[in-house]
Amino acid sequence: MSIRTVSVVIPARNEEDTIGEVLDRLNGAVARLSRYRFETILVVDRMDDPTVEIARQKGARVMVNDSGRGKGNALYTGFRNAAGDVIVTFDSDGSHHPEDIGRFLEEMENGAGLVIGSRVLGGSDDHNVIRLFANGLFTMLFSILFGTTLMDTLNGYKAFAKEVVSGYRPRARGFDVEVEIVARALGKGLNVSEIASHEDRRSGGRMKSHAIRDGFHILTACLREGLKFRIRRLFRRRPA
Repeated sequence: MSIRTVSVVIPARNEEDTIGEVLDRLNGAVARLSRYRFETILVVDRMDDPTVEIARQKGARVMVNDSGRGKGNALYTGFRNAAGDVIVTFDSDGSHHPEDIGRFLEEMENGAGLVIGSRVLGGSDDHNVIRLFANGLFTMLFSILFGTTLMDTLNGYKAFAKEVVSGYRPRARGFDVEVEIVARALGKGLNVSEIASHEDRRSGGRMKSHAIRDGFHILTACLREGLKFRIRRLFRRRPA
């Protein structure tokens, strides 16, 4: 894939303690990737969020999540307004390394339609026993349903061709959006790969995920998208 423009979409809510450093690191990383043209889109739930002014000072384009609260809705708002050939998503809490973006884009130029930053390959400082078990369980279920060998489907650090989300309106409103994005790429027949990417402990603020609530939605998304994928493959294989 030939890449010219990249849209970095970052959902954020009350991340004023972390967003300044995150965007400083991002700006430094993209400055070293002069062959691409970047835009940064930060999506918030409300414009009086203290995160907004800091993000604007760092050069980000700030948008209001106009589809309702939640990560899925925030990403949907960003996707609809992204101009890049490639979209990169990562978290606003300081856990992801913007310095890895160049490796994501290199993997895409080598033929991937979607690249996941794998915490299994890169390690994590932010996984407790419950999160580690849940992530492994859901990823294993996803891989069985979709016939993949992916190890970290749920990580929010991803890069993908814009066609993955072209015309996309998520059913997912929260963290289950990560399942839908990968499912769409696989459904379009795109190559999905993983690279090692380390996850740091969040550098401030409060975690937005809830183990039971979000776990239920992720499980539902895995089953729904996996069954849809298998049914489509079954009908495509039927002789005329």
